[in-house]
Amino acid sequence: MTTFAIGDIHGCLPSLEELLRQIPTDAKLLFIGDIVNRGPQSLATIRKVMSFGKRAECLLGNHEIHLMAVYAGKRALGKGDTIQEVLDAPDCDEIIEWLRHRPMALFKHNYLMVHAACDWRWSLDDTLKYARKVEKFFRSDKWRDEIGEIFGRQQWDKSLKGKKKLRAIVNVLTRTRFLNPDGSMDFKQKWSPSETPKEYIPWFEYPGRKTADTKIVFGHWSTLGSTSWPNIFPLDTGCLWGGKLTALRLNKHPMYLSVKAPLYVKPW
Repeated sequence: MTTFAIGDIHGCLPSLEELLRQIPTDAKLLFIGDIVNRGPQSLATIRKVMSFGKRAECLLGNHEIHLMAVYAGKRALGKGDTIQEVLDAPDCDEIIEWLRHRPMALFKHNYLMVHAACDWRWSLDDTLKYARKVEKFFRSDKWRDEIGEIFGRQQWDKSLKGKKKLRAIVNVLTRTRFLNPDGSMDFKQKWSPSETPKEYIPWFEYPGRKTADTKIVFGHWSTLGSTSWPNIFPLDTGCLWGGKLTALRLNKHPMYLSVKAPLYVKPW
């Protein structure tokens, strides 16, 4: 059965519905994260994704994790957030329960799928192993009391323990765009490589990356643009900012589908 990975929706339901009209109704769907927040219809969008049942899977992006933390009372709503309608919904508890059982990374059809990135020192097996550690935490009884501890600018180090380790894994998988020359994560740069000082290195271009031979599908980086870097398939094409919503058919002959989106929110 054909599977399509779909990029960051950010509550832009009309664009999702338009894109779905291009995808066979029996195809599997894999949402790459950030299905909610910033856009106009976060609640309706997450309900739509949940309604697909076993036909669809959804990775956790940084905005889903933020929603869970706000629900738990460990983070405040930020300027521009559009998730209050989710928090006020009668099915909010059901939505959060569904979210906290979603994966952080998947390997399907010989593609590794993450929301943002994987660390240059991680192999494919490492990436999936570390993702499972975060998933185990979210599915535990401790998640609600301790989710606030996984936020913060923690760099990855193999020797990390406890919440520091989880925090670093979450940063890698859901926040990374650029690396510093020493391989550490940069948390400030948000523009395209052509608009960013050359000392900052796109995570997938870092020398010696262990997943260089693995096909990787990811979102999160709406300003990245197209890239010819081998085995790299970015899917966040700026739907929220008036760009496109994009899907990728996952097989030996990958094919992009996209729809032009209206300007839902003005870029920062």
